[in-house]
Amino acid sequence: MAQNKIYFNGKIVASEQATISILDRGFLYGDGLFESLRTQQQVPFQLDAHIKRLLRGLKLLKIRAPLSANQFKLAVKKTLAANKFKETYIKIIVTRGQASSHGLDPSNTASRPNVIIYVAEQKPYPQRLFQTGWKAIISSVVKNNNPSARLKSLCYLDNILAKLEAKKVGANEAFLLDNKGNLAEGTSSNIFIVKHGTLYTPTLESPILAGTTRALAIKLAKQAAIPIIKKTLSPRELYTADECFITLSGPGIVPITKIWHKRLSQGKCGSLTSSLLILYNAEIKKRGST
Repeated sequence: MAQNKIYFNGKIVASEQATISILDRGFLYGDGLFESLRTQQQVPFQLDAHIKRLLRGLKLLKIRAPLSANQFKLAVKKTLAANKFKETYIKIIVTRGQASSHGLDPSNTASRPNVIIYVAEQKPYPQRLFQTGWKAIISSVVKNNNPSARLKSLCYLDNILAKLEAKKVGANEAFLLDNKGNLAEGTSSNIFIVKHGTLYTPTLESPILAGTTRALAIKLAKQAAIPIIKKTLSPRELYTADECFITLSGPGIVPITKIWHKRLSQGKCGSLTSSLLILYNAEIKKRGST
């Protein structure tokens, strides 16, 4: 970390020099957004989709975008060039800026938004992960249906509490229910289940993030003529599913082979999930070669 180079408001600096005021509203109130992605074959994977989502979120929060889409892309590429990792984890952070006085009112802001791009070396995920999958639990934390539920905001406390519950019982992920008791999403993932050859995932009317990898998985499924239905999903439908997998920007598509103590797809990656993994990896190779 100490040797990493960071993009900070237009400059590439050493990580220890990328400091903000304690009055920054991102620090005080979580008033800002972030995007996490990674490179595949040294190319930022789905960068356009992540930046579009970031700009949509800034518009909703009424934070004037400090950079255009093209400028964000150039900033990411500039940061990657300064670090020269084989593969890279990328985190783009935008805060509203430094507060001029106390209080929630966003007009009490004394500076332009801060833009930080943090990168770190991305180690390969073990192939065993995609064969044996992860264990998940259903969290006691409720995902409320409010505007911030659909934003990648700097306030991730609900996700952290759910992750702590998962860690306590040796699980890798925790699924959150909405306030009606239906499946919403994971702490850092979107949920898919398979039943009788059909793919199901919660609709975007649920309090979930519109995941970029979720959208890609849906696109690949449609191209392969795999039936897919977006609908409200109950915990019972999860427990009785033939397969389950999650999508997230790091590993991409990860099988869920155990919910609490119940095994799914005989404790290994199911056939439909395996097919989607093949399509996803082919998409990575295709984009990396263009």
